[in-house]
Amino acid sequence: MRRLLAAAFLLFGLAPALRAQLIPRVALFGGYTLVRAQQNGGPGFTGPSFNLNGWDASVEGGVAPWLGLVAGVSQQYGSPLGYQERQTTALFGPQISIHGIPRVIPFAHALVGVVHGTNQFSAPACFQAVGVPCPPPSIITGNAFATALGGGLDIKIFGPLWVRAIQADWLRAQLNPDHTTHFRVSAGIVLRFGGL
Repeated sequence: MRRLLAAAFLLFGLAPALRAQLIPRVALFGGYTLVRAQQNGGPGFTGPSFNLNGWDASVEGGVAPWLGLVAGVSQQYGSPLGYQERQTTALFGPQISIHGIPRVIPFAHALVGVVHGTNQFSAPACFQAVGVPCPPPSIITGNAFATALGGGLDIKIFGPLWVRAIQADWLRAQLNPDHTTHFRVSAGIVLRFGGL
């Protein structure tokens, strides 16, 4: 009987550690994002700045108690100065997280990847005269190398549900001849599994 009780205590004592080993350490994020960009005006000239709004989603897999690998995709939209802008960014890289503060996880990351941008301009008003068609909208697309250096703060709500109070990145991508991105701010919901 003593051996049975000892085995039961041992099993219940090791259950949290076994669960942490069996469940992969994963964090899923989804939320709102705002990107600040600047119109390119040609050599030696910078155009006006503008905001693009959209969504951001990422997944983090833990490789050490303090280190994870992050892969994310975001897309932003806007209509500055009569242009319809849309950009999609895919980034990947390491993320360092500080565990040990109750219910709070600050993190920092360095990500690299690519951004794809589309810029469409339509004449604001087109009055079609007899026999003179309206010009088609002009569309410019491009791809560029992108980097994001930044970090943020996750706060636990309950169970696996966390809120990403803020994520701020210096997001650099030069989409010639269209625009240059400067920084990105995101916030949303995080689901954490396996102790990550």
